[in-house]
Amino acid sequence: MNELDDLVRGVLATLAYAAVGGTVLGLGYLVLDAITPGNLRHLVYADHNANAAVLAGANVLALAGIVTTAIVTSDDDLGRGVLDSAVYGLLGIALLALAFKVIDALTPGNLGSICTDPQGTPAVYVTAAFQIALGAVLAAAIS
Repeated sequence: MNELDDLVRGVLATLAYAAVGGTVLGLGYLVLDAITPGNLRHLVYADHNANAAVLAGANVLALAGIVTTAIVTSDDDLGRGVLDSAVYGLLGIALLALAFKVIDALTPGNLGSICTDPQGTPAVYVTAAFQIALGAVLAAAIS
């Protein structure tokens, strides 16, 4: 019966972490949508805007790295691990959004408009790389 108990605990932990991860990724997407012009979902899925897709994809990768690291480094206490993952994920959302706004202030033009422009722009690749790199730094900072 012990193996079955372990399996049930593992399945419940997986579901709990999946819920936290999915929530963080969804909230991160909504925050990115709020700080960029237009409807991000429409830009990516209806307009096939490559710039918007690169930016959204980078944000998702950055947040996934943060949540994954929080899960991997959590101790065996499921409640504490889920809480840590949620807190670090929310912190990641806030810091990535803040970093986007700081970059916007330091670069010419409106970064949100530039990164969602239907015409190709190299600025989106730099911004996406910055998002992913910051996500990696934040993930590494989790102890």
